[in-house]
Amino acid sequence: MNLFSQISKVLIYGRNYIIYRCISSLLKGEIPDISGVKTGILANLKDKNESVEKRREALNSLANQRRQELEGVLPELIDEPELRIDAIRALSSIQIDASWRSERDLAWKLIERYNEFSSMEKLEIVQTLASRSSYGWRLTRAIRDGMVPKRDVPAYVARQLHRVVGSGFLETWGQISKVSNEKIASYEKYSDLLSADALNSANIQAGKTTYDGLCGACHVMYGEGGKIGPDLTGSNRTNIEYLLNNIVDPNSDLQDDYRMVLVTTRDGRTYAGNIISESDRTLTLRIVGQDQVIISKSDIQSKEVQTVSMMPEGMLDFLTDREVIDLIGFLQTNSDAALD
Repeated sequence: MNLFSQISKVLIYGRNYIIYRCISSLLKGEIPDISGVKTGILANLKDKNESVEKRREALNSLANQRRQELEGVLPELIDEPELRIDAIRALSSIQIDASWRSERDLAWKLIERYNEFSSMEKLEIVQTLASRSSYGWRLTRAIRDGMVPKRDVPAYVARQLHRVVGSGFLETWGQISKVSNEKIASYEKYSDLLSADALNSANIQAGKTTYDGLCGACHVMYGEGGKIGPDLTGSNRTNIEYLLNNIVDPNSDLQDDYRMVLVTTRDGRTYAGNIISESDRTLTLRIVGQDQVIISKSDIQSKEVQTVSMMPEGMLDFLTDREVIDLIGFLQTNSDAALD
């Protein structure tokens, strides 16, 4: 094996400590020995005496390699709070062909324990299970049976499920996008609800809590949050018409940068996100709650640019009137000092 091949394998299979070892060998004029690298990474992941950060690096490395051995360790990792979200996310990297509700059916085990998890962990579960056809079918059944509430499934995940499950998903979910008259009715309903007196009674702290769960993963506000959608800090948030127009009909004035893209790779995995950059060889996506994902174009089976954003229509429909008032009250604050 030549030197270039050795270095390439290091970059694919290794992490910082392996790269360091190989660079040291190169500086000595030696060819790096990468035998046992794969086994060593799996051993680091299983070793509970290792630091959480080192085990997380090992887990992400194995997930990037799509190592099927993860099937045997993910159930235990899901019981470790520090690694739980990474373990849930890693499930999307492999295909587990298990019988429905069998011992090997990790997707079903996540659904069965769904109510035990935090809101962030629940979001990771629905995003992960929407990434593959067999997992998506299980999630669809869970939604149908009420095990996973529809309010926990963002519209972009619903569109992803429609892609991986097919038309059968719509039999459970119903229509994904609202028609114009429904949007008009929603606008009028919330415009009447959000009177000046109602907004004066808003609980700003409660509104921030609702915002963090509903909007914070995608939008930056006061320097905190995700970058899927526009930064809200400097937007015209004090104008109730502006807010309602953008919330009720988020696709009415959609910039290309925020269009949702569905990418399916040759190994059967589907991603939903926004394109950050694209070259002749790679496509880089921004995905909710994750670091950017770089996909080799040679691995892409299909790419579909949607006419909609990642932001769901009807996002207020699952909130109580009080939650809506508190949320809009928070969105209309002019500085984070209002929370003090």
